[in-house]
Amino acid sequence: MPTGEEPRERIFRNVTLMDNTLKLDDAPSIFIAAFLSWARRARVYATLMPFISYRGHAVDTWELLPVLCRQKLPLEMLKQYEAEVVAEFRTRFGLADWADLEVMAYARHHGAPTRLLDWSTNPLAALWFAVSDKQHDSKPGAVFQLRVGSDSELISLVNGPPKIQAGADCSSCKTTIHVFPSPKRVERTDRQRSLFSVASFAGNMALQPLDRVLAADKPQHLRTFAVPAQLKAELRRLLSDIGLDAYSIYGDPDSLGEFLQARLDLSELKVPMDLPPDSTRPEPPLQPPQA
Repeated sequence: MPTGEEPRERIFRNVTLMDNTLKLDDAPSIFIAAFLSWARRARVYATLMPFISYRGHAVDTWELLPVLCRQKLPLEMLKQYEAEVVAEFRTRFGLADWADLEVMAYARHHGAPTRLLDWSTNPLAALWFAVSDKQHDSKPGAVFQLRVGSDSELISLVNGPPKIQAGADCSSCKTTIHVFPSPKRVERTDRQRSLFSVASFAGNMALQPLDRVLAADKPQHLRTFAVPAQLKAELRRLLSDIGLDAYSIYGDPDSLGEFLQARLDLSELKVPMDLPPDSTRPEPPLQPPQA
């Protein structure tokens, strides 16, 4: 049975389920079954039940870095900019009574650069993010699975946003990385079953890809499931058929427009082109008139 340490290609091309080997080829429905089995296996075989979340990347070579930290800028400049992002959102959207990390979660849900990395407890939501952007259909994607137990000195799960201020760290926090649920008053939290990870600025931890930071920790926290480029369009339609689309994920007028536009686009449908025109089709035989 494949493990998290095997190459990504082995995980999706040759998956063992119930002693039967599934050759995925171009079958999206088999891919979905294998993917959900992979996601479920971590729960079934875990000795201590970990908290599990997922993140989808449209391109498998993208690093596990939050948007703010992808900029090759000095650390002090990034700290200052994070504080400015929070101040802008707090002022413009009436968030005066929100904690800094709550404002950062709200800002991140709307595309602002922050130190937060988005995750979801729904593996299919993560898969949607891996296939939703047609611009990347020519490249394989990936879904990451993050497992957080109670025995790590690097990463921990907290019930609410840790007491971290924008551009600063939590002096009383015991771990370098925290995973916390997105605040309920952020409107997209329930739709995406959203949560975030946040890394400390100390030791430049926030500037390093999450997989690199966690690599030395035991047991391993990250597993990866590859998403073949040739299946992306079919997977997008299949997910839409079961209710996962831009509107179900974001829930605003712009995403509804995007969903309706995608539904109208038939360019990727495999419609047979060898049907004869109506004029050449044989006429049905005449029926005798009824008495």
